Amino acid sequence: MKYLIPIFTTLFLVACTDSQNHQENFMTNYQDYCGNAYEGNATITEIGGGEAFAEARLVMVLESCEDDMVRIPFFVDDDRSRTWILQMKDGNLHLSHDHRYEDGTEHEANFYGGFADDRGTTLLQYFPADERTIEERAGRSINTWSKEFGLAELNYYYRLYLNDELRFEAVFDLSNPLPIP
Repeated sequence: MKYLIPIFTTLFLVACTDSQNHQENFMTNYQDYCGNAYEGNATITEIGGGEAFAEARLVMVLESCEDDMVRIPFFVDDDRSRTWILQMKDGNLHLSHDHRYEDGTEHEANFYGGFADDRGTTLLQYFPADERTIEERAGRSINTWSKEFGLAELNYYYRLYLNDELRFEAVFDLSNPLPIP
């Protein structure tokens, strides 16, 4: 038994290190696409208010891609109130949603999101709702967001799962970079 504890500790540390490496490598994927905008569309809109995304022109803008933080403004037609923020915090990747009113003030439902869990790879990360998000809006405890680089088809995916069921997906075409608007 005394030999099993160091083995389990080592396996745990290796798993944590692998997860952290996947998260850091995931962040480096943005470098190849930074400095451009990418058009997309919603392919699944089974959420409250989803109809606003169904026919809208979606654009994500990769304007700021640092090693430890990527800011991605996300436009829905002329609505430029959303920004996704991916940031390394204490060795863990965090996704937050920054929502602003037209005058630039923070929306009351702002900076919700979560830390990447251990399911992630260098191309796909999952972000279950974090404590702050659940504290501020208990209903979001069922939320998990994901970000994925589909390099085979040159797409980028943003997804929302509710109770592990895919309810929203936006797909962006990485093969056709646009100038930043």
